[in-house]
Amino acid sequence: ADTIFGGAKMLTDDLVAMNTALINGEIDAYFTGGTYTASPARFDGATNVRGITPKSGPVGGKGGVVWIELTSAVNNPNPSDLAEDFLDFVQGADICKAVAFSEGTYNPVSPMGDPAVLNKFDKAELDAIQWDSLGEEMARSLDYQVVASYAELNEAYNAAKRG
Repeated sequence: ADTIFGGAKMLTDDLVAMNTALINGEIDAYFTGGTYTASPARFDGATNVRGITPKSGPVGGKGGVVWIELTSAVNNPNPSDLAEDFLDFVQGADICKAVAFSEGTYNPVSPMGDPAVLNKFDKAELDAIQWDSLGEEMARSLDYQVVASYAELNEAYNAAKRG
């Protein structure tokens, strides 16, 4: 963290500012959310912006972390009769496409394994979300784990920023 923060030209949580700085040559790279942050610039035509995952890293040799969200019915003692109908609705091809291309950032969605969902995306949209390298990026990443202590994480993060 000291190496990254110590040499940073900017520290921000604004993905538009990061992409703009990258496109304008103000910065050479940024360390953040991969496809999540690169996809808006790519969809706007800046296909030189690309989320990449290092080929190796400190946890089991993995260089990235993947956050995957799945929608499912919960084990509720009083389940709704509508839960399964709702899941069928939100996992339909049109809704999956709408979720993947919500305003602001674009991401693959797990139902894209279904040809009916995948066929909703055109070539430019698939390119924006880096569909061509998704399998490779996933193979180089470990699954997101719940943070054991946010207090300890925040302390280490802030100490690194103060450097």
